[in-house]
Amino acid sequence: MKTQAPQAKKQTVKKTRPKKPKEDYCTFVVEVIDWELTYLFSINHDQKYRPTPYEEYLHLEIKGILREPKKFDGKEIDVTFMGDRNMIPDINNPASTIKPISLGFLKIRGDHRQFIGSIPQDSLPLIAPMLESKRIRFFHLHGSSLHHCTASIKSIHFFNDFDPEEW
Repeated sequence: MKTQAPQAKKQTVKKTRPKKPKEDYCTFVVEVIDWELTYLFSINHDQKYRPTPYEEYLHLEIKGILREPKKFDGKEIDVTFMGDRNMIPDINNPASTIKPISLGFLKIRGDHRQFIGSIPQDSLPLIAPMLESKRIRFFHLHGSSLHHCTASIKSIHFFNDFDPEEW
Protein backbone atom coordinates (compact mmCIF):
# COMPACT_ATOMS: atom_id res chain seq x y z
CA MET A 1 0.00 0.00 0.00
CA LYS A 2 1.39 3.23 -1.15
CA THR A 3 0.78 6.39 0.85
CA GLN A 4 0.47 9.67 -0.89
CA ALA A 5 2.19 12.70 0.43
CA PRO A 6 -0.18 15.55 1.16
CA GLN A 7 -0.35 17.90 -1.80
CA ALA A 8 0.31 21.55 -1.29
CA LYS A 9 -2.69 23.77 -1.83
CA LYS A 10 -2.58 25.69 -5.06
CA GLN A 11 -2.07 29.32 -4.41
CA THR A 12 -4.43 31.50 -6.30
CA VAL A 13 -3.07 34.73 -7.56
CA LYS A 14 -5.63 37.45 -7.32
CA LYS A 15 -5.61 39.53 -10.44
CA THR A 16 -5.92 43.19 -9.78
CA ARG A 17 -7.24 45.62 -12.29
CA PRO A 18 -5.20 48.70 -12.85
CA LYS A 19 -6.81 51.61 -11.12
CA LYS A 20 -8.39 54.21 -13.30
CA PRO A 21 -6.25 57.30 -13.02
CA LYS A 22 -7.82 60.10 -11.07
CA GLU A 23 -9.08 62.69 -13.51
CA ASP A 24 -7.42 66.09 -13.24
CA TYR A 25 -9.64 69.12 -13.59
CA CYS A 26 -8.88 72.57 -14.87
CA THR A 27 -10.70 75.89 -15.22
CA PHE A 28 -10.19 77.96 -18.36
CA VAL A 29 -11.12 81.64 -17.90
CA VAL A 30 -12.03 83.60 -21.04
CA GLU A 31 -12.41 87.37 -21.38
CA VAL A 32 -15.08 88.36 -23.92
CA ILE A 33 -13.70 90.67 -26.63
CA ASP A 34 -16.49 90.47 -29.21
CA TRP A 35 -19.65 88.42 -29.71
CA GLU A 36 -22.49 87.74 -32.12
CA LEU A 37 -25.81 85.99 -31.70
CA THR A 38 -26.87 84.25 -34.92
CA TYR A 39 -30.26 82.72 -35.64
CA LEU A 40 -31.56 80.57 -38.49
CA PHE A 41 -35.08 79.25 -39.01
CA SER A 42 -35.99 77.31 -42.14
CA ILE A 43 -38.03 74.50 -43.61
CA ASN A 44 -36.20 71.21 -43.41
CA HIS A 45 -35.94 69.97 -47.00
CA ASP A 46 -33.69 67.01 -46.16
CA GLN A 47 -35.16 65.01 -43.30
CA LYS A 48 -32.60 62.23 -43.64
CA TYR A 49 -30.62 63.31 -40.55
CA ARG A 50 -33.24 65.28 -38.65
CA PRO A 51 -36.83 64.11 -39.18
CA THR A 52 -38.53 67.38 -38.28
CA PRO A 53 -40.40 69.78 -40.55
CA TYR A 54 -38.24 72.77 -39.48
CA GLU A 55 -34.64 73.55 -38.69
CA GLU A 56 -33.66 76.10 -36.09
CA TYR A 57 -30.23 77.25 -34.97
CA LEU A 58 -29.35 79.84 -32.34
CA HIS A 59 -25.62 80.22 -31.76
CA LEU A 60 -23.64 82.59 -29.59
CA GLU A 61 -20.22 83.10 -31.15
CA ILE A 62 -17.57 84.76 -28.98
CA LYS A 63 -14.09 85.99 -29.72
CA GLY A 64 -12.17 85.90 -26.49
CA ILE A 65 -8.81 85.99 -24.76
CA LEU A 66 -7.78 83.18 -22.42
CA ARG A 67 -6.80 84.49 -18.96
CA GLU A 68 -6.35 81.20 -17.09
CA PRO A 69 -4.45 78.90 -16.91
CA LYS A 70 -1.45 81.24 -16.95
CA LYS A 71 0.34 79.34 -19.71
CA PHE A 72 -2.44 80.38 -22.13
CA ASP A 73 -2.83 83.97 -20.85
CA GLY A 74 -3.30 86.44 -23.72
CA LYS A 75 -4.07 83.79 -26.36
CA GLU A 76 -7.13 84.28 -28.57
CA ILE A 77 -9.91 81.69 -28.60
CA ASP A 78 -13.04 81.16 -30.70
CA VAL A 79 -16.07 80.00 -28.74
CA THR A 80 -19.43 78.75 -30.02
CA PHE A 81 -22.33 78.10 -27.68
CA MET A 82 -25.06 76.27 -29.56
CA GLY A 83 -28.57 76.66 -28.24
CA ASP A 84 -30.18 73.27 -27.64
CA ARG A 85 -33.93 73.00 -27.07
CA ASN A 86 -33.62 69.30 -26.21
CA MET A 87 -31.81 70.12 -22.95
CA ILE A 88 -34.68 72.16 -21.54
CA PRO A 89 -37.07 69.30 -20.55
CA ASP A 90 -34.25 67.40 -18.82
CA ILE A 91 -32.87 70.22 -16.66
CA ASN A 92 -35.37 69.93 -13.79
CA ASN A 93 -36.61 66.42 -14.48
CA PRO A 94 -35.32 63.96 -11.85
CA ALA A 95 -36.78 61.09 -13.88
CA SER A 96 -34.68 61.97 -16.93
CA THR A 97 -32.64 59.07 -18.26
CA ILE A 98 -30.17 61.34 -20.02
CA LYS A 99 -26.61 60.94 -18.70
CA PRO A 100 -24.58 63.74 -20.30
CA ILE A 101 -20.81 63.30 -20.43
CA SER A 102 -19.95 66.91 -21.24
CA LEU A 103 -21.32 70.28 -22.33
CA GLY A 104 -18.73 70.56 -25.08
CA PHE A 105 -15.07 70.22 -25.93
CA LEU A 106 -12.20 72.65 -25.75
CA LYS A 107 -9.38 72.10 -28.25
CA ILE A 108 -6.01 73.80 -27.94
CA ARG A 109 -3.40 72.81 -30.47
CA GLY A 110 -0.71 75.27 -31.49
CA ASP A 111 -2.38 78.47 -32.67
CA HIS A 112 -5.78 76.77 -32.91
CA ARG A 113 -7.91 77.35 -29.80
CA GLN A 114 -11.64 76.62 -29.94
CA PHE A 115 -14.56 75.63 -27.75
CA ILE A 116 -17.80 74.25 -29.18
CA GLY A 117 -20.54 73.38 -26.73
CA SER A 118 -24.24 73.37 -26.01
CA ILE A 119 -26.32 75.34 -23.55
CA PRO A 120 -30.11 75.54 -23.19
CA GLN A 121 -31.49 77.61 -26.05
CA ASP A 122 -33.68 79.62 -23.70
CA SER A 123 -30.59 80.95 -21.90
CA LEU A 124 -29.04 82.60 -24.96
CA PRO A 125 -31.56 85.48 -25.20
CA LEU A 126 -30.86 86.14 -21.49
CA ILE A 127 -27.09 86.12 -21.88
CA ALA A 128 -26.98 88.40 -24.97
CA PRO A 129 -28.30 91.58 -23.26
CA MET A 130 -25.87 91.06 -20.39
CA LEU A 131 -23.00 90.81 -22.87
CA GLU A 132 -24.27 93.97 -24.61
CA SER A 133 -24.42 95.94 -21.35
CA LYS A 134 -21.01 94.53 -20.23
CA ARG A 135 -22.56 92.87 -17.18
CA ILE A 136 -20.92 89.70 -18.46
CA ARG A 137 -17.28 90.19 -19.40
CA PHE A 138 -15.82 86.77 -18.55
CA PHE A 139 -16.80 83.14 -18.42
CA HIS A 140 -15.08 80.03 -17.30
CA LEU A 141 -15.10 76.57 -18.76
CA HIS A 142 -14.47 73.95 -16.09
CA GLY A 143 -13.69 70.37 -16.94
CA SER A 144 -10.93 67.87 -17.46
CA SER A 145 -7.37 69.00 -18.01
CA LEU A 146 -6.15 68.95 -21.58
CA HIS A 147 -5.42 65.43 -22.79
CA HIS A 148 -4.26 65.03 -26.39
CA CYS A 149 -5.06 68.75 -26.89
CA THR A 150 -8.72 68.31 -25.83
CA ALA A 151 -10.63 68.98 -22.61
CA SER A 152 -14.15 67.77 -21.84
CA ILE A 153 -16.07 70.69 -20.28
CA LYS A 154 -18.48 69.91 -17.44
CA SER A 155 -19.63 73.41 -16.40
CA ILE A 156 -19.87 76.93 -17.78
CA HIS A 157 -20.10 80.04 -15.61
CA PHE A 158 -20.61 83.61 -16.86
CA PHE A 159 -19.50 86.50 -14.62
CA ASN A 160 -18.53 90.17 -14.61
CA ASP A 161 -15.19 90.59 -12.82
CA PHE A 162 -12.01 88.59 -12.82
CA ASP A 163 -9.14 89.06 -10.41
CA PRO A 164 -6.15 86.90 -11.36
CA GLU A 165 -4.85 87.17 -7.80
CA GLU A 166 -7.84 85.14 -6.60
CA TRP A 167 -7.01 82.27 -8.93
